[in-house]
Amino acid sequence: MVISLKYKEGIIKEKRLEKDPEIFRIKSEVFDHSTLMTIYNLQNRGHLDSVESIVSTGKEANIFYGLRKKRGVAIKIFRTATSSFRNIREYILSDPRFKGITSNRRKLTYAWAKREFKNLMRVYKKVKVPKPMTVENNVLLMQFLGRKGVPYPRMKDVGPKDPEKDFEETINRIKTMYDLGIVHSDLSEYNILVNKEMYFIDFSLGTVLEDPNALSFLERDIKNMIRYFSDYIETPEFEEIYKKILR
Repeated sequence: MVISLKYKEGIIKEKRLEKDPEIFRIKSEVFDHSTLMTIYNLQNRGHLDSVESIVSTGKEANIFYGLRKKRGVAIKIFRTATSSFRNIREYILSDPRFKGITSNRRKLTYAWAKREFKNLMRVYKKVKVPKPMTVENNVLLMQFLGRKGVPYPRMKDVGPKDPEKDFEETINRIKTMYDLGIVHSDLSEYNILVNKEMYFIDFSLGTVLEDPNALSFLERDIKNMIRYFSDYIETPEFEEIYKKILR
């Protein structure tokens, strides 16, 4: 199995892990035996050749850059030991797709990964998101949005290219997802990548309209976008946008 993690400068060799506490922490938190076996299985099935570098770390998951047939792959590994268990459990239990799921931490984490995969599968043909490849246990593989291991910048960091056009496009995409039966539930300038086009990312909180909390999540997404874009343009009122999406 090829796992050569790049962090800060150069490639972090196995013998250097003890000397780099940050790398050691990430390795111990993320690459437990079960996760390593999952990556091994993905490699054996031809989905992945190698794990190359760390892209980002989060509360529930870390993103790594990998290669498959010399093409970049985003590897999202949901942590089974240190993730926010209560947060995951509350969101999963309200999603009717996962009725009967147990409270076992590992199984909930696997369901969390599968949930993001399902959300991406439902919307990727109609909305600019990373194309999903496969999911196994707590590891999700998808299209890498960036170049040579460096992801496209977040909208938070670079701002909108054309605020009026980008705001309209964002609302149209929220409606398209709603029409497809999905609410992102965590949409903000932190979860939009910007290149020639905008890409929505991080669908782990996304849910179906049958979820009793779906409309409150939709309201949160809309208000987040109004809040952000109002620094650049005069935005319509929330009620106007909300009615347009539900129409």
